[in-house]
Order: sequence, then C-alpha cells, then structure tokens
Amino acid sequence: MQKEKHLLLVDDNDKYAKILTEYFQKKSYIIDRAYDGKEALEILQSKDLKYYDIILTDITMESQLAGLTFLKKARQIGYKGKIIIASTGFNYSIAMFLAPLFLNHLKVDYLIPKTSVLKNQIEFYPCKFLANKEKEIVL
Repeated sequence: MQKEKHLLLVDDNDKYAKILTEYFQKKSYIIDRAYDGKEALEILQSKDLKYYDIILTDITMESQLAGLTFLKKARQIGYKGKIIIASTGFNYSIAMFLAPLFLNHLKVDYLIPKTSVLKNQIEFYPCKFLANKEKEIVL
C-alpha cells in the first residue's frame, strides 16, 4: 500500500491556491491550506513534523507572518521536508538569480513562477546554481 502524501499550501490568493491544489491533487497529494504564515505555522505545529512531505508557499503574502518568515520558523522547529516557493512579487529573472543566494539557508528545493501557474503549465526551477527548469518533477 502506498503511503499518503501530504502538502501544506500557504497562499492568500484563492485563484493561485485553486490551481495549485488541483495540480497536486492529481498527483495524489492530500492538501491542507493556510491563508498566511501564522496559520501555516499553527497547522504545522499541530501535526508531527514528518506529516507534510511538502510545504508550498507564496513568499509575498500581506500578513504579519509572510512566507519567508514562516519558512525560517518551520526550519527552526525541525521541519525537514521539501519546500517549494511559488513567487508572485518579484521579477522572475531577478528571483531566479537571487533564489540560490537568499533561499539556500532555508533549504528551498524549488521555485515555481506564478506566471506558469496562471497558464496552468506549472514549471519547477531547482534553487541551485546553473540548474535547468523541470516541467515535471517526482515529488
């Protein structure tokens, strides 16, 4: 029997959240959603730290506890799973250049440009230097 896969989706935008939820449900993920980093941290702390295989978060949410702060706190409390960031507020080419520099300490695995989400053609960019995009990843 295959292990259930769980994903914590953190996004305050219903449109993006709906598209991402549909995408990952097709990949057999069970999705829990938080609307901001504060709610996400509460959900994460209410579960075993190994419960979520993936955290997928927007980093530009308008809240007291936005995406990057949430990720920092998640890593501090011991979350070791995969992290994917869906970026909205940054110029894409700049974000891809800066991601390996600024997201490395958070151990972010992939960046998804929200433009690919809107087209419903989700692309994954590994957060490491000189990496090529991956249209499909094994999660």
